[in-house]
Amino acid sequence: MDYKDKLRRIPLGLAAGLATLVLASGGSVAWLTWRTLNPVPPVAEFPPLEVTPGQTDQTLPPQTEPATDPTVPDVSQGDPTAPVPADEKTGQIFWLKDQDGQLQLVPTAITVAGDASPDAQVKAAFDALLTSPGDADPDAFTTIPEQTQLLAATVEDDGIHVDLSADFTSGGGSAAMTGRLGQVIYTATAFDPNAPVWISVDGQPLTLLGGEGLEVSQPMTRADFNQGFGF
Repeated sequence: MDYKDKLRRIPLGLAAGLATLVLASGGSVAWLTWRTLNPVPPVAEFPPLEVTPGQTDQTLPPQTEPATDPTVPDVSQGDPTAPVPADEKTGQIFWLKDQDGQLQLVPTAITVAGDASPDAQVKAAFDALLTSPGDADPDAFTTIPEQTQLLAATVEDDGIHVDLSADFTSGGGSAAMTGRLGQVIYTATAFDPNAPVWISVDGQPLTLLGGEGLEVSQPMTRADFNQGFGF
């Protein structure tokens, strides 16, 4: 076998490898050539979104207030335990007026704090009666002596107890005594018109009033006074 025949007999494996290399090289060249002719378009870049102050973005969901936890007190409504100012309470004190020769009781309104105790209410009524110069009506007057003082006033289970100084029994005829008794009974019940009244003078129960001995029953209500003395 001569030299030329040896060259023709190239091993089959080597020939296959060379063929593969040629195909691969040709494929790479073809891909690079296609990329050159067909470049990838650049990725679009968008400017950052700017929101003008005060401008509403319609694409955003509406803002809602956070849910209120019922277990947490709402301090914006104030302290629910804070005391509420007490309302005023209105009562009446009584003066006298001569109507065609007949004495009549004339009321005048007074007010006290709504949270005042029953004792404080009675004391306030007598303070107004004994220290006031008189009713707004120029024809109204009092027959209670000016020096009369309230020594004590209490509201108990059996009624209203009023203790006056001895000046309460001084001077005046039967009409004046009847009138001042009516003023005390009605003023003592300024805030409780149906309550019975117990009257004492210097700590002693009042049974007779004045020199003519006006009998005073104990206790006495407004109805008792009207029935006994025709008011």
